[in-house]
Amino acid sequence: MFKKAFLLSLLAICNFHAQNGLSFSSNKKIYIKGHSTLIGNNIVSTHSTKTYKGSSFNDVLNLKYIDVDKNKNTFSSSQATLTIDLKKPKIAYAALYWSAIYRYDKGRTITKNLTGHNKNIKQMFYEGDEVRSTDVNNVLFKTPNNEYRTIKGNIIYDSFNREHAFPETKPYVCYADVTSILQNLKQINGDYTVANIKATQGMLSGGAAGGWLLYVIYEDEHTTPKYFTAYNGFINVFKKPVDIVFEDFKAPEIGQIKTALLLGALEGDKKFKTDFCSFLDYKSETYIPLFNKLRPRLNFFNGSITINDNLYSNRLPNNENTLGFDLLKIQIPNSDNSIISNNMRHAQVSFNSKADQFYLFFVAFETEINPIFLESKTNTESILVIEKNKIPVIDQDLEKIKNLTPISIPSIEKGYYLVTNVFSSKSNALKWMANLKEKGFDTKSYINPENNWTYVYLDRDEDPVLIYERQNELSKLDYFEDIWILKINF
Repeated sequence: MFKKAFLLSLLAICNFHAQNGLSFSSNKKIYIKGHSTLIGNNIVSTHSTKTYKGSSFNDVLNLKYIDVDKNKNTFSSSQATLTIDLKKPKIAYAALYWSAIYRYDKGRTITKNLTGHNKNIKQMFYEGDEVRSTDVNNVLFKTPNNEYRTIKGNIIYDSFNREHAFPETKPYVCYADVTSILQNLKQINGDYTVANIKATQGMLSGGAAGGWLLYVIYEDEHTTPKYFTAYNGFINVFKKPVDIVFEDFKAPEIGQIKTALLLGALEGDKKFKTDFCSFLDYKSETYIPLFNKLRPRLNFFNGSITINDNLYSNRLPNNENTLGFDLLKIQIPNSDNSIISNNMRHAQVSFNSKADQFYLFFVAFETEINPIFLESKTNTESILVIEKNKIPVIDQDLEKIKNLTPISIPSIEKGYYLVTNVFSSKSNALKWMANLKEKGFDTKSYINPENNWTYVYLDRDEDPVLIYERQNELSKLDYFEDIWILKINF
């Protein structure tokens, strides 16, 4: 009977190929020296508290809410532990997401006798009472050593009242910005619990699934500048690629570039294969599949919670098989900067599946960036006034330069400085200067005591008109398109 149930589920998936859902769009962009992390847990399993390690197809399991908090006022709850290796981490951004398959409150199977070829055939069907709450965006959120607080999130997408959207599963996803909550905590590291997330219990075609994630970005002055971006959306991935392009960054000119991808998805079955995730190699114009020892290239979404090459096990319950709820952070293999190359300004990831349909609801991307980008996004003391292929409005641009807020660098002369690049690494600055020397440019540098970065510049003068004209001339070259001006010691 279970084989027949699986076949029914497979047919349902294969017959459903409409591109329903909500296209992904950027929800947050942050430029800081820092890191990101991801924690979370699923909220339906075979037992309310015990760990599940099985590998059966999800739709043959009778699932129920996980509920670990021993609180009579909650009907579902699961826990995960946040660990940041800093004494007093400064939170830049924190976002809570929750998502679930929720066609109806309770699903079950029935067996019917079907007549065919003069034989009676027993066949299993899924059904429910078609009763389901639309109040999916209110949950309870518990931080370390505190009581629950109510979180009212934004509904990113709910398919319940959409007639032709996901008729077999009726999934939803919600989001809440919890940055201020984490910023005001006395203790950031510790156990986080999310309760009262709604999902279908019992049995459902394709299997029920659900869970939550907490995405955290925090500052670290001892690391490299980075670009972080998080995307919201909800798309079924099946037989047609779903591509997302990341923009609004610039990779460093020199050195190896580290970058990572963070994802949240529903419906990835551990036993059902042929789903994959790939990054575009722009040089070869081919897609490079992502995989590691826990996430095979053809079973990437396999019902697990992983951080790089390790299972994320610091949670309760610690299910090895999270039954269609995937969370992960994975380093993008960027050997010799083959995927994210020096000076690159965009990247592209692609998702697809040949048989195991899954729903993608959270995508985040991070990469090391040129320090000039960090300063141009966060520092009003600098200005980028020339854009490539733009005819400048000379009087306005000169006025902007003259009105720059001066900065103090005691070891150098006063003037307007034409800066080509900024480096947190002295060795990378020397490489960049040698590169420009080979191109025939005479470069100089200084160290800013405020951040200990090395600034490489081409020219200095107390007359802003001369520096502006030189910038206008040099900005037409690809490697100087972000050349900028600083006003120092006035």
